[in-house]
Amino acid sequence: MTADGSAPYDDLESQEEVEAIMSRGGGTVVIDFWSPTCGPCMAMARDFSEVASQFERGEVRFCKVDTMAHPELAEPFNIRAVPTILFIHDGEIVDGSVGRMTAKTLGEKSEWLLKRSQRKPGLLSRLFG
Repeated sequence: MTADGSAPYDDLESQEEVEAIMSRGGGTVVIDFWSPTCGPCMAMARDFSEVASQFERGEVRFCKVDTMAHPELAEPFNIRAVPTILFIHDGEIVDGSVGRMTAKTLGEKSEWLLKRSQRKPGLLSRLFG
């Protein structure tokens, strides 16, 4: 929870929200596809919140999709197992991970995503980004 008591991430519940993230200019986003019946998902929930609270929403936006409540939002991503974490920049999935991720690893991957998003576009960054 943040200082004002709100979650440091957004729960995605509509196709429009997902489409906005997956569009050009959709920003730098980490999405956690999870289920309330998934032990590793529940074990990772606290770490996800903790890491999300360390980033400004304008830098990296953290989101969660409950795949039981909204399977239609997971389907376009071909989510077959939870937890699945996707790292997205301006509508492009640049990395992903299936299975429980530690807070340390999630934080490192989120920092990597932030640095990647701050690069100037060019041939070398496209080849080696």
